[in-house]
Amino acid sequence: MKKQRFAFFLCAALLAPALALGANGKLRVCDDVADPLTLDPGKEFSEKNHTLCQQIFEGLVRFNPDGQMEPALAVSWNRIDPTRMRFNLRQGVTFHNGEPFDAEAVKFTIERLLDPKTGFPGIALISSISRAEIVDAVTIDIVTRFPDALLLNRLAGLVLIVPPRYIREKGDGFLAETPVGTGAFIFKKWDKGREISLSENPNYWMKGYPKVKELTFKFIRQEDQLAALFSGKVDLLTDLPGTQTLAVMKHPGFTVKKKPVLCTMNVVLKLPSAPLNNPDVRKALNYALDKNALIRYDVLGNGRPIATFSMPGEIGHNSSLRPYEFDLKKARRLLVKAGYPNGFTLKMVSKPGAERAAKIMAAQFKKIGVRMDVTITTDAALIGEFASGKYDIGIGDCPDPMAHAYFVQFITLHSKSPYSLSGIYGIDAKLEDMASAVDEKASLKKALALDQYIYDNALSVFTYQKIAVSALKKNLRFELAVMRVPYFYAAYFARP
Repeated sequence: MKKQRFAFFLCAALLAPALALGANGKLRVCDDVADPLTLDPGKEFSEKNHTLCQQIFEGLVRFNPDGQMEPALAVSWNRIDPTRMRFNLRQGVTFHNGEPFDAEAVKFTIERLLDPKTGFPGIALISSISRAEIVDAVTIDIVTRFPDALLLNRLAGLVLIVPPRYIREKGDGFLAETPVGTGAFIFKKWDKGREISLSENPNYWMKGYPKVKELTFKFIRQEDQLAALFSGKVDLLTDLPGTQTLAVMKHPGFTVKKKPVLCTMNVVLKLPSAPLNNPDVRKALNYALDKNALIRYDVLGNGRPIATFSMPGEIGHNSSLRPYEFDLKKARRLLVKAGYPNGFTLKMVSKPGAERAAKIMAAQFKKIGVRMDVTITTDAALIGEFASGKYDIGIGDCPDPMAHAYFVQFITLHSKSPYSLSGIYGIDAKLEDMASAVDEKASLKKALALDQYIYDNALSVFTYQKIAVSALKKNLRFELAVMRVPYFYAAYFARP
């Protein structure tokens, strides 16, 4: 099979003249309201947690800001046979503690993630991997259990390489509090409840990067974030509510950046249990949802209605599907048909960033007699709440780190997903069948058919694709990531 090589490319826009000055300044970011659960990439599985970890750790491959695959700790790769892919590793790279990065580190990381004792919450998403086999110190084969068309997507979005010797000497608990990776930033300090401080990696393999000497993640309540930006406590808010864009634009010294991203306001249903086991009920909820109003009042127009989970820009997005129209009469008729003329009550759990959407949806569903009992929890605690079994419906913004419709479908519906409230309708088998089609045309055909199936059976309440909105200082140069999980190594402050 023809060897695939991807030349490493740096966008000219990031190489502005001011960059010749080298690293400058201290970048302070607000990306979350609370501390992450851990800084061990083998123990986390949430957007905000992963954003933090990937500044310190790196994978074999990664996505650039526009969602294109590029080399990271691997410089090239090729498929040896349907179940074996060979990676040629970047030489001369060391972990922050001086430990060398090599094939042993990759093998150790893969085995650690696949070991149930590690407790990696995303293990089901990488369970197609059987093992990693060392060819030599700078070459490694990753072998899958079946032909996996999505292996590179899984590695780019989910797998960060950890140092074997450091973990063997210090233990998992130490890594969780004092992480060591190969990334652009080195862990410095964790002030619980306030911030996590990182410093530049002077030995980073990307010469001339990072462009700032220090990177600090501040944890600030949603209602206090805008004041923190205006007062100078932070330089960047990565997730600005749409309702606050006007205030930022009117404030001198600050600006707003927007970009359509692979992220949806995702709704998870407890499909095996009444009343949501009835397709007429699920369709009623879709007809009762005024997507345009939701977008207008939730994100001030910064969204696009979608027909299923999939979004334009993802592989597997079925563009022929049209969103369920807003029709309260049809919704009520379907509830009567399903045997619920007086409606019912559902228990909903929501992330803080989705609280506004949850309340808007609750108000809309009330018009057809469906009442929502809403509980708000943190991003870090959401997995535990889903596992509790207390809820009928969950809601939260869900980015796609794999650039494929498979991810949100898996997260929402697969029986082994930590964020699923169900596993029915043969979705597990359908997802695995689609992923195993290495032939690009066959894989796409199956992906489009799966998108159609999810739509026809209304396996969720479908909402919108997000347009990411960030607020930042005008002299900060920062590129929004279509994956919604940014790297900060290229961010810098321009000269006044």
